[in-house]
Amino acid sequence: MKTIPFRLLILPLWVLGGLSCQSNFLDLTPQSQPNAANFYRTANDFGNAATGAYDALQSSNQYGGDFNTLIEARSDNFFDNDPSSNAGLRYNIDRFIEPTTNTILRDTWGSLYAGINRTNLILDKIDAVDFDATLKARYKGEAQFIRALSYFNLVRLWGSVPLVLTAGTTADARQYTRNSVADIYAAIEKDLIAAGTNLPVSYTGTNIGRATSGAAKGLLGKVYLTEKKYAEAVAVLRDVVNAGTYKLLANPGDPFLVTNKNNAEILFAVKYKKGGLEGHSLWYGTNIGNNIEPTLQAAYPAGDKRLALIQQVPVPNNVNVVPRKFYDEFSSANDVGNDFPVLRYADVLLMYAEALNEVGYTATGEAFTSLNAIRTRASAPAYTAAQLASQAAFRTAVINERRLELALENDRWFDLIRTGTAIDALKAVNITVPPNRLIYPIPQAEIDAYNNPATFPQNPGY
Repeated sequence: MKTIPFRLLILPLWVLGGLSCQSNFLDLTPQSQPNAANFYRTANDFGNAATGAYDALQSSNQYGGDFNTLIEARSDNFFDNDPSSNAGLRYNIDRFIEPTTNTILRDTWGSLYAGINRTNLILDKIDAVDFDATLKARYKGEAQFIRALSYFNLVRLWGSVPLVLTAGTTADARQYTRNSVADIYAAIEKDLIAAGTNLPVSYTGTNIGRATSGAAKGLLGKVYLTEKKYAEAVAVLRDVVNAGTYKLLANPGDPFLVTNKNNAEILFAVKYKKGGLEGHSLWYGTNIGNNIEPTLQAAYPAGDKRLALIQQVPVPNNVNVVPRKFYDEFSSANDVGNDFPVLRYADVLLMYAEALNEVGYTATGEAFTSLNAIRTRASAPAYTAAQLASQAAFRTAVINERRLELALENDRWFDLIRTGTAIDALKAVNITVPPNRLIYPIPQAEIDAYNNPATFPQNPGY
């Protein structure tokens, strides 16, 4: 009999990741190794479990590194120019020739479901424990936010995937099927709407950096935009804009400084701390030449301050160069500590402009104001109504602006997919994309384990 691989099994996987004392969001040192049956008894237990759910996002198989390959290198922003490294695992993804056995796909799938399981355990058990209602709502909201973010990444990478909303056993896992994309998005929306209510506007002290109501609403806006629910996107993004909680910093490089974490432009970032426990390797680091796509570099207008952020600069005491946007110096433990910005206020403004335009083009108003706020901050010329005289022209301008503003932040590939422009964009950089490869193959280990083409089929063309 085939066994179900641990990557999808809904087991108490949180015990494999570090759980922290509640006093320090970044301290993920394991306190003990309890099991799910006896662990969830106090408010502190749920605080530790929530921290463990954030820990899954830090994984090198997610925001710690592999998303840069699966999302950014897949786009026309960045390329892997080393086919010999790691048996071509990353190069093959970049060139759209990855086999179903590619271990980056397998490990990222597993990491996402491990994080989902941690959130499911929290949500399954929290109502049975009596403690402060406001704190309980916050822990629920954090779990809902992380689960929604994880499913949002899963559905955009693989399409139809198993929708698992309760922690289960090995026997349960054998019954899972690939749920419809519509059902997955419905679950994501439900989680983010609840999280927007359950989460606080902000935190103090060591809790700064956890998911907030603004982060949940901003992510929900991106979900609606992806689903082409433009009116809904306008409504929820307007809430974020009008709240006044977030703002653009003076210079486009300021949000990324390692000395300026948790700044007013960050709605949500995956947090890291160099020094051997929670650091990461260089993002987009290379020692074999420039790997930033020349067409991206050429797209910035003269004087645009953002061009410098994607230029690669040397790292002291290291053979690699790294984009200035993610520059940090190595610790004695040979790691760096940049946070990864999942959602910035600049992103919110660009989404807001796009959604407003899709609801109805107007030559004046909030859409132009939002788009031009991003342009002028970067010292790029503001657009006039004469330059963008139609809905189509504005649509093209805002998507191009997203490429310039959010370069290397794991948005470009998803923007190309949701706007139906991926094949043409990659053709412009001499890469032919077969239509079936707009989503990834289901990891072969999962296909083999389920061995049921009727309920757990491979994606077409693989």
